[in-house]
Amino acid sequence: MLGFRLPLRFLRGHVGRLALTVVAIASGVAQVSGNEIVSAAALQSFLDVIDTTAGRPSLQVSAGAGAAFRDELAGAVTAVPGVERVVPVVSASAFTTDASGELLAVHAFDVTDKQAVAVYELHDDEASGLDDPKLLQSNALVLTRAFAEPRGLGLGGTIELDTMRGRRTFTVRGLLEPHGVARLSQGNLIVMDRDAAEDAFGHRGLVNRLDVVVDRDRDPEEVARAIGGVLPSGLQVEAPEQRKADLHKVMRAFHALLAALDLVGIGAAFLIAFNGLSTLFEARAWQLGVLRAVGVSPRAVWWELVKEGLLLGVAGVVVGIPAGIGFAHLVLPHILKAAALNSKVATPDAVVAVHLSSLAIAAAVGLGASLLAAVLPAWRAARGEVVDTLRGRGAEQQSVGGGARLAIRVVAAVAIAAAIGLQLTTHTVAWGLVATVLIVVGTGLAARPLVDAVRVPLLVACRWVAGPIGRFTGMHMTRNPRRTALTVAMLGVGLGCTLWLWMVAQSFERSVVDVLTQAMRSDLVVSSSHVASGFLEAPVDANLLDELRAIPGVRQVVGDRVTDSHHAGGAIAIDAFDPVYFTDPSFGQWPLVGARIPDVWNAVARGEAVIVSSNFVLNLRAAVGDTLTLETPSGPFTTRIGGVITHFTSPRGTVLMSRDPYARHWHDAKVTRAFVETDAGADVAAIRAEIARRLGRSYGLRIRTSPEIVDYFASQVRIGFAGLYVLAGLVLLVVVVGISDTLAAGVLERTREIGSLRVVGVPSAAIRRMVLLEGCALGVLGLALAAVSGLALGTLWVQATFPYLFGWVIALHVPWAYGLQVAFLTMLACLAAAWVPSRRAAACEPATALRYE
Repeated sequence: MLGFRLPLRFLRGHVGRLALTVVAIASGVAQVSGNEIVSAAALQSFLDVIDTTAGRPSLQVSAGAGAAFRDELAGAVTAVPGVERVVPVVSASAFTTDASGELLAVHAFDVTDKQAVAVYELHDDEASGLDDPKLLQSNALVLTRAFAEPRGLGLGGTIELDTMRGRRTFTVRGLLEPHGVARLSQGNLIVMDRDAAEDAFGHRGLVNRLDVVVDRDRDPEEVARAIGGVLPSGLQVEAPEQRKADLHKVMRAFHALLAALDLVGIGAAFLIAFNGLSTLFEARAWQLGVLRAVGVSPRAVWWELVKEGLLLGVAGVVVGIPAGIGFAHLVLPHILKAAALNSKVATPDAVVAVHLSSLAIAAAVGLGASLLAAVLPAWRAARGEVVDTLRGRGAEQQSVGGGARLAIRVVAAVAIAAAIGLQLTTHTVAWGLVATVLIVVGTGLAARPLVDAVRVPLLVACRWVAGPIGRFTGMHMTRNPRRTALTVAMLGVGLGCTLWLWMVAQSFERSVVDVLTQAMRSDLVVSSSHVASGFLEAPVDANLLDELRAIPGVRQVVGDRVTDSHHAGGAIAIDAFDPVYFTDPSFGQWPLVGARIPDVWNAVARGEAVIVSSNFVLNLRAAVGDTLTLETPSGPFTTRIGGVITHFTSPRGTVLMSRDPYARHWHDAKVTRAFVETDAGADVAAIRAEIARRLGRSYGLRIRTSPEIVDYFASQVRIGFAGLYVLAGLVLLVVVVGISDTLAAGVLERTREIGSLRVVGVPSAAIRRMVLLEGCALGVLGLALAAVSGLALGTLWVQATFPYLFGWVIALHVPWAYGLQVAFLTMLACLAAAWVPSRRAAACEPATALRYE
């Protein structure tokens, strides 16, 4: 039978009863579709940022984010066969001084070189200003028309900007149309002559990038290898495609985490649908028996029941996909921010674009979950003998045997242990994800043994709490162990998911706070008020350190330069402090982990050793005492590893070192932060105000105390995990829907029983307490299961999966206070979910209830 007439007839009489099941499926579909849309939109937005660097350059030579090198290298690169053109570039960042503090990318080259102008597809006309001799002046620049016109800036106008050397006023000498490089940074671009930019943003004779145009008939990868052969070891040549590959890697990690959350959400929806359909099919045992008695085959009955699951799935998809699109709009900004923080790039703008592939995946998952939820209950309902079916009239049908259930659970336990073991030994993220899936499945399978184990204590506890009426609650829950177990499983999976996410988030945040509280103890921390990329402040000129030392009451100042570099074929970070930081504990000290060389901090201060982060050790197989060679623009810098710390600047690894060898080898004298120690007994607040008065405006500074900057970094972690909290909230919504569905179904099923209780004089208030008690009992059992599954998932991810998925090594922190809050909120949610069914039960008229079928 291919039609849907019979399933529609059956469902028509249970629309209200199945509404919550449809909502649960729709929630799972919304989560899957929303996450698929978000993943695609986030990746595309980052790729668009790279692609807007239009023009002909197909390769770039650089020495890291802040490093500079001599411009004469351009001649050596030009001589490489297959290279058509090389343009030395000074790139930097500037910021508007208004309240927006917008970031503008500085792109400076020799504007008198007409071939270089052509490389970037810029039109050398009167409006562009590129042929204006005044553009060679140190205060001259060219803006894009898209940036200038909304701000009323025209030719000859002035704009005040915060630069690394302080606040400066520039004159607009040209306006660019949105072509070629003018599309860079979505129009927030400054074009300058290279000599002028070196005065404002760099040093004479030093550039930080070479843009290379490859002959059209040559393979860029082949030319890149040839260029690499003539470059000093500290310089890298890469194509924009490599940056795309790096972004793909970051987004794959986020997609893997979102997929794991999708599994939890759709798993909870499956359990709710399974529970609801099981209850519905069992309640219709008499009708199904009649169908069997008049000659309908078990296969046909099974197929008609499966169609009901399919119809519920269709309804869930129809409701869930629009909700998922709305959910994507809500979550996308959080995921973009998290990815940008992880990659230390500016957060791009993104538009939610709906792709059929994303909707198809969500629809397939929703329909598949609803069909799977219907298959087994339909098989149970259709396979029974006619006489037994007619006698059942709503009784819970026989499940698989106890031996089979035990075998399934043993296999699941062995599989979980094997997957965790393989994750720990192979360090492969895939096994961690497999273990996550198996733990979620194992949580569902553990619910029935838990219910069976607490059967007697549950009866005793219910009677002790509510007297004789509590006995009816306990008997109902133990008389329907499968339904009770499914509800407990749904609670365990959903609540366990929230505990898992919170463990990861809290472990990250607490690790950051614990480490930085010890590493940053100075009275004041001074930095730019602008963020250049991700969470790092924009660098400022090192002259700021001398100006801070001249402030009355300042005892000592330490400069800190944090920047990206390259090592062993990938990106790392360098955190370089002035030597006094390592010898004066009043500024703070990074807590060492494990072994260290003798007199380690003095060795680092002298430039004879460096400290590496724990994820550097993890990702690059390094150890204390090893010789470490870092490639720099001045040639190899060889040192040794003196110790290991926990650091959070780069997901691949960070090197902590003295700023003297860093500035010398990387040609980078800028600082990211200045740590200020005041004289004993000095008024720190007064000194902070004096720094703001003398230097705050000219440099665009932000002045914090050490606790304030630690809180700033902790807030960045919270921002990074904000999207996951939204996802956890959706899972909790599914949990509330699920328990409401279970309790409502239980009240409907026991209508005659409730009527009998009312006939013998049980008051309506006692009936209401009975249903509320059932909701509380389910909540307690669900919380117990969630505590085990959440701790298991959280421990697995913090100690094994998360470091290899995202690169961060963090310490395990169990959020006990949050766990108590979740327990309290869960019990409130259970009571709220039970409230409507309890009122329905209490309002049941005895005569009507006794006639209920």
